[in-house]
Amino acid sequence: TTADHKSYTKPSPSTRTGPPPSSAALNKPQSDPNQAHPPFPFPDPAALGPPPPPAYGFHMLERRTIVLYDGSVRSYFALPPDYQDFPTRPILGPRDFGSPSMGFRDNRDYWNSPSDGPGPLKRKYGDEGKDLREEKKEKIYTLGPGGSDRLTGMSSPLRNEETRAAKYMRVGGGFQNNNAGFNHKHLEVDQSALKKAFLHFVKAVFENTGQKKNYLEDGKQGRLQCLACGKSNAKFRSSKDFSDMHGLIMHTYYSDNADLRVDHLGLHKALCVLMGWNYSKPPDNSKAYRFLPADEAVSNQEDLIMWPPVVIVHNTITGKGKDGRMEGLGNKAMDSKLRDLGFGSGKCKSMYGREGHLGITVVKFASDQSGLIDAVRLAEYFEKENRGRKAWSHLQPLTLGKDDDDKNPNLVKVDERNGEKKRIFYGYLGTVADLDKVDFDMRNKVVIESRREHKGPR
Repeated sequence: TTADHKSYTKPSPSTRTGPPPSSAALNKPQSDPNQAHPPFPFPDPAALGPPPPPAYGFHMLERRTIVLYDGSVRSYFALPPDYQDFPTRPILGPRDFGSPSMGFRDNRDYWNSPSDGPGPLKRKYGDEGKDLREEKKEKIYTLGPGGSDRLTGMSSPLRNEETRAAKYMRVGGGFQNNNAGFNHKHLEVDQSALKKAFLHFVKAVFENTGQKKNYLEDGKQGRLQCLACGKSNAKFRSSKDFSDMHGLIMHTYYSDNADLRVDHLGLHKALCVLMGWNYSKPPDNSKAYRFLPADEAVSNQEDLIMWPPVVIVHNTITGKGKDGRMEGLGNKAMDSKLRDLGFGSGKCKSMYGREGHLGITVVKFASDQSGLIDAVRLAEYFEKENRGRKAWSHLQPLTLGKDDDDKNPNLVKVDERNGEKKRIFYGYLGTVADLDKVDFDMRNKVVIESRREHKGPR
């Protein structure tokens, strides 16, 4: 064999016959002195078959959110923590990504196979699994100009980020469905404490005229303060501020401060009442929470009444005095006029400013059920006479207190018998929106309560 080995010469490709040499023959040392090591044996790829598919893919990505320090919420996508535990399945063919050369594989049949039970996709998303499987059929990649790869319409759950964010928010470890059966944060806290915080902050939001105006103008007059943070840091007079109402709303709803959670949720509801937004819908970047019918927005404010109940009466001014200051009907005079109308249980108080009488008289009633009934009766009297809140807001005379306002038939009525001029009063039940119409002393003493929680007339 040694002689045979020495006399062996490698046949040329044109003269080789018979089957190819085996791997054992390839491993034998060769006679070529320049060959220091035998060639490495490369197996036939066809004999090994296709590589196994990964146990995870785009279809398993789930949306997560994180609340940043400034209160803003950012979304990102990640695989589930147990993605490595999913079993590997056979390759079922190339996925249609617009270019077969990309070589992506598709596990679509694995997720949709009825024989495999619910599967991870169905188990994770429940009934939404069907929608996700339909959206999986859309293309993820397409070949851009020049042959470069670019992302276009992302399939679920990467597609329609804003729409997805409006429907699902992963906060606190669970999905919240805004359409039905979602777990609203307002329901996760003590309701008595939440009500107390809400009534406190709704008064704080409405009673400061400059602050309220800045809220309504979306921070155009300056950065917006979080009153809940300021309440906890009152000693140091520091609080978080935001550039617009959306940032402040997101901060109050998703605040991760456990000690101030109830305060932030109470402030969230108070701000939504001020803005006329839907506080029962969790806020997100789609800003769909802002949409609320106008009548519901008005109803939310009108339900929050001053307590003890009051009726605000306008047009009680009489003109300018000799000193140039405005004069109006005094407390005793208004008490007498209300008794003549059949409403003698209230106590009148005229409002004054730097220029004198403001033309406003506040009628205060007892802080009990009978007082609320009397206040509602007086407010309904003005409403039936078409002299309620809406009528006064439409009037808002620019000439009020001027020399010629007694010529306005909406403000002054002339008695045909004796020619006496009488002021026409307008009035309505005082709500949280009217805190800027009462003086400092009364504003500090009244509290805000919900009219719906009282069994009086509505």
